[in-house]
Amino acid sequence: MAPPFRRGDMVWSYFPFAETPDIPARTRHAAIIIGAFSAIDASKMLGHQAPAYGAAVAVYTSSQVRKFGDSLPIGIIQVPLDRARQNKNSSAFFIDTRVRAYLPIHKGYFPDLDTPDHGLIASIDPGLFRRVMEEFARVNERAREQIVTVGPLRPR
Repeated sequence: MAPPFRRGDMVWSYFPFAETPDIPARTRHAAIIIGAFSAIDASKMLGHQAPAYGAAVAVYTSSQVRKFGDSLPIGIIQVPLDRARQNKNSSAFFIDTRVRAYLPIHKGYFPDLDTPDHGLIASIDPGLFRRVMEEFARVNERAREQIVTVGPLRPR
């Protein structure tokens, strides 16, 4: 079965917190999918059976836009209100490419999986997704020590 998400989809999730990295959060949170893998591909990567919908890699988002002030750290993308609205969001937000979740695609982590849209908020515009991937790579190259990985499928 093909995964219900595509790269660049912003979806509702129970994105785990760093303090409890294998446990779904209790609150819904928007996440941006940067990779989605079928059950067959995910099983090959993991070396064991993956859920029927496969697995996803997602990055963190937050509407707490004042958290960083004017000086954004590496890996942070500020999305102002006008661009947020273009991407079907009602408020400005930031994307933190340093915080990455490696998740099985099932209801424990994606609460709206069984709905017709699978919890899709929006597919972000190609320019914004390109920027997400550039920042993701930049963090990998220059600030690996700042990477936070969560989720039961995270590299260990």
